[in-house]
Amino acid sequence: MRFSAPFLLLAPVAYCLPGFAIAPLHAQAEAAPEKEEVRELADSVVTASNLRETAWLAAPGSVGQTSARDLVRMGASDLAGLATYDPTVNLPFDFASGDGAYAYGQSGYGSINIRGMEGNRITIELDGVRQPPQYLSTSFDPNSDEGAGGVGRDYFDPAMFEMIEVLKGGGSALYGSDALGGVVSLRTPDAEHFLQGKDWGSLVRSQYFSRNEGRATQIGGALRHRNSTALVLYGGRWGEETENNGRLAPNPGDLESHAGLVKLEHDFADHSLRFTWESYQRETFINARSAAESSFSPIYNDYVHNTQLLDRQRVGVRWNYDPQLPLLDSLESHLYWQEAGSQSDSQMRSRPVMVGGNPLPGTELRRDQTIIFDTRILGASTTARQHWSGPWNSEHSFTTGLSYSLETGENVFQRRDQVGTGTPLASDRISMAPADTTRVGLFFQDEIELGAFSLTPGLRLDWHSISYQADRAYNDRLADLINTEYEGPADYDNFSLAPRLTLSWRPNDYWQSYLSYSHGVRNPSAEELSMIFDHPDVSGDSTGSQTVPNPDLEEEKSHSFEWGLKGEGELGRVHLATFYTAYDDFVDRNFFVGQNSEGKNIYTAENVGEATIYGLELNGVLELGALSPAAEGWTLGGAAGLVRGRNERKDEPLNSVDPLQVIGYLGYEDPAERFGLRLTGTWTDQVRRVDDTTGQGEFFRPPSWTTVDLGLWWQASENLTLHAGVHNLFDEKYWAWGSVRRGGGHLGGNHITDRTTAPGRNFSLSATLTF
Repeated sequence: MRFSAPFLLLAPVAYCLPGFAIAPLHAQAEAAPEKEEVRELADSVVTASNLRETAWLAAPGSVGQTSARDLVRMGASDLAGLATYDPTVNLPFDFASGDGAYAYGQSGYGSINIRGMEGNRITIELDGVRQPPQYLSTSFDPNSDEGAGGVGRDYFDPAMFEMIEVLKGGGSALYGSDALGGVVSLRTPDAEHFLQGKDWGSLVRSQYFSRNEGRATQIGGALRHRNSTALVLYGGRWGEETENNGRLAPNPGDLESHAGLVKLEHDFADHSLRFTWESYQRETFINARSAAESSFSPIYNDYVHNTQLLDRQRVGVRWNYDPQLPLLDSLESHLYWQEAGSQSDSQMRSRPVMVGGNPLPGTELRRDQTIIFDTRILGASTTARQHWSGPWNSEHSFTTGLSYSLETGENVFQRRDQVGTGTPLASDRISMAPADTTRVGLFFQDEIELGAFSLTPGLRLDWHSISYQADRAYNDRLADLINTEYEGPADYDNFSLAPRLTLSWRPNDYWQSYLSYSHGVRNPSAEELSMIFDHPDVSGDSTGSQTVPNPDLEEEKSHSFEWGLKGEGELGRVHLATFYTAYDDFVDRNFFVGQNSEGKNIYTAENVGEATIYGLELNGVLELGALSPAAEGWTLGGAAGLVRGRNERKDEPLNSVDPLQVIGYLGYEDPAERFGLRLTGTWTDQVRRVDDTTGQGEFFRPPSWTTVDLGLWWQASENLTLHAGVHNLFDEKYWAWGSVRRGGGHLGGNHITDRTTAPGRNFSLSATLTF
């Protein structure tokens, strides 16, 4: 009998289900262990689902985890590594060759996609600090629902993280506005990560990635003196353009980044004080050779160069207090400041017009432009926890929190055009009004245990305010564009409630079944309320289009439901989840209003969308050694994710939803922890469900693809660990839908070439020294 690729990869997960069904009986036959002796896997503590450390089995909901060790072992060179074993998470990539007409669409990973939601509908936080939004007002794709070419959200070096958690589904009840589709929680290491109970510890790591000729270095260490600890960590990366697997080479490029982290902590009798400083800078240069081949006019056919600078600085002070009082078990307060900015500098040149085989002097085109987005945030939060026993033998774990933040966002967009030696024409193309966004949130959550049942109600109250600063450049541009035919931006204020309720049943130490509901909220961003943009018509017509503000935008809302079944025991673990989410008042930032008096097409942001997303996911790990002593150290694992999404207003599929993906792996770890390996296969179905009415024309539909990866590690000595990986072992040529649907730019959704293929066979190496 012949098995298809998805069946073979799904088999490890399917095998886990009956195995878990007999696990309790098997354990009883061997003499059932005490509850505290039930084996838990190494990464079994999660925090994103309820803001406190909870065993994986006891935490209802879907939370994916990727540790620092996982990233090293899988040979991850960027943040996309967090999606390696999760088929419902991906990172859409804006290629440096997707649109050769303009150079500023080279933003790399634009956002993180969770179950079909992405962009600013996903909250990204680092050590509890909200990260900058995705800016889209300068996107070169005015007719796309999702946009591409704006400023992305990848301000990180993954080597600086100890743990990455992905909370799937609405998280507004805990995390506030923007957690409509989920939360990505990034956590940097503490001193104990290096110390491991000692008074000092250090790490030196060197990595190589053939996919972009990349090199990475991490150097760090920690010290303990009595009740004080100090940590210092540096991470640097250098590389070139990411290779593809086609006949057309990618545009040449260079990358360099530097990251730093310092933590100082002192423990007092019943409280501790921690200071954190973090820094990240990245510079990327792209020589967009594809511009010379572009059919879009005007053609800058001599060269198109782009340099993008990213910079993020963060300072924070955290105070933890554990008084163990009757009304208070613990109190955690956090004061922080962060500034993040991006600057995109482009230089575009054309050759002179040829007449009779001779260049015509004075016909060269020159364009220089700079686009800057700056985001500053000052914030504070306090979270209190208390546990008590209630009536009917109930146990309560109560959490409440208060948060405040003030975020300032600004944009600069300067352009300078010149023909030949003529007079340069400078223009200020500012695309959003400078604005202050104030967020105040208060939340409550009570985890109530009643025997085998648990009920967790939660509620968050949020006040969201956006006030615009007087800015002459923006006001002048607004007046030039809208000619008083449309309204300008107005200050925004909104109060919202986000309830949450989870019911779970844990009949024994091995299983949990849960049912949850959450209400999500996303307020419109300052950019969406005030964005302005003018765009030439790609057909060559002189009318073009304009984007104008809409002061009447309202918040987006969602209603999310999830049922899940979790199992964990000697055989490993398994998780099955089904989910359904209805979204209301989606903001369509490219809603067609009509034409102005000059005949230009007018677009604005508008609450017009209703959407549904539903699906299921299954993942599991089977410890083969629990079945036979001869298989000690061997594991069989896998995951499958099927998501469907629909734009109810248009009655069309959601292009942000990925096709069915199945992942399976076979791994071995020496019981003495001397060496290990993992063989991983990934199958992705062909793209069938596509909305071709976005203004991009008919999209390119990638065929199905299968890749195989092999990773090995060897503990060469007590202090030295070596890792090696071969990725896309059989050199499969494929396109990732999450990326190519953003890659056409001005040239349309079907203008996809070999430049946008994923890397072919490539290698990774790393060596880690610990002391």
